Amino acid sequence: MQSQVCGYYSSRKEKLLKDFDWTLSLIRDWLAARYGEEFTSALQREARQEFEKLIPEIPYIKGLRARPLNTFLLATAQELAAYKAMKTHGKPPAETWALCHQAIRLRVAKIPEWKRWLLRRLMFSNLVKKIMARRARQQQRGHFGDFEIEYLIGEGDDFDFGVNYLRCGNHRFAMKHGGEAFAPYICLSDIALSDALGWGLIRTQTIADGCQYCDFRFKKGAATQISSKTPEVQETIDKIRRDEAEQGAVGHG
Repeated sequence: MQSQVCGYYSSRKEKLLKDFDWTLSLIRDWLAARYGEEFTSALQREARQEFEKLIPEIPYIKGLRARPLNTFLLATAQELAAYKAMKTHGKPPAETWALCHQAIRLRVAKIPEWKRWLLRRLMFSNLVKKIMARRARQQQRGHFGDFEIEYLIGEGDDFDFGVNYLRCGNHRFAMKHGGEAFAPYICLSDIALSDALGWGLIRTQTIADGCQYCDFRFKKGAATQISSKTPEVQETIDKIRRDEAEQGAVGHG
């Protein structure tokens, strides 16, 4: 089991705040167009303050295999900070997620295309498939801090490989730090990531939806298919797809 520690990021606070400021700069024009300059300035200041308070509490999981999980935990902390700031202004979780989704889109767009291509190739490489198949056959479970993961072999043409998150550190972190209402929305980070990085992610449930586990299934070349058993979260997913379809139609008009 890979252990986790809190307080690891305290000495790295300035670097994390710089990264948070960069994310805020990417989303500023979008925020200003939607809420105006005064609200945007206040929100940026307050969200930064919330993130700074969360930094000592963000878990860090030791070990090379935990690196992606640490990245997701840092992103969850940023999103939770935005939620806390928006909540003080009476904004609902779905509205907070709209800005988080836009921020993820803009961040991912900054990844060079060659790197995205390489990540897609690696994701479905024979090496990764063999590793996942071996773990599934041996009925391995990965224990990484507050995460517990079981591995699955693809079933026919349904998916290439998959994992079930039996415990989720992102969910636990959100619940521990006042994000109960926002937790199911945090799972929607995977929409933008799967679209941009070619995960071909199919997911129908999450722990944050009240289910026993999160069902991640990956299929090379497939479109992202993420749904939620929480009605208001599913409404948010549908709205994201409608808005992006309309933007795409306008862009090609």
